[in-house]
Amino acid sequence: MSAMSPDSTFPLIVLMTCVDLFAFITARPANIPHGKKGLQMLYQDMRTLMKVVSQERHGNEMKDFEQSITSLPSLNYRRADLKTLEVSSTLGQLYSGLKSFKFHLDWIQQKEEEMGSDYSKTKKLAHLIQVISHMVLIQIGTTPSELVYPSLSPLNTAWNVYQANVEILDKLYYFCIWYTRALGDLKHRQQ
Repeated sequence: MSAMSPDSTFPLIVLMTCVDLFAFITARPANIPHGKKGLQMLYQDMRTLMKVVSQERHGNEMKDFEQSITSLPSLNYRRADLKTLEVSSTLGQLYSGLKSFKFHLDWIQQKEEEMGSDYSKTKKLAHLIQVISHMVLIQIGTTPSELVYPSLSPLNTAWNVYQANVEILDKLYYFCIWYTRALGDLKHRQQ
């Protein structure tokens, strides 16, 4: 496969995301419940995502290196924050976080594909995140403001791709833990 210029990378990722979203919208029934049942479904989906990510992380042997992807969602949550959660803001933050992880996984997948590596696990994970993002969007009921994606540094070697993948999976795992707890708390509060 021929090398792609950095200027063509972002439009390609956007196009891949649109194709995935179209396939998802046309293939899945639209009768997803709202309210407590909708939160219950999201809670279960986030638990599933956490399990998949946990299995992927388990295979990562080396984790002792400097993590440098500053564009990933921040994970500054405290247990006390659970008491002040509101459904709309929590779902909005969940949606933007999932979209950010999807963007980063698409970046990894593209590099894995360019290098001739097996990218099936990355693709599967990105698809699962896309499905959950769509469900969150249905729960929100309105389209959030357009997300701005950062430019990402080039991944020139297989080692760079591996490091970035490990970092993304680690942060995604802790992101899943927090939002599983948050959704569990919110669904218990709803009557």
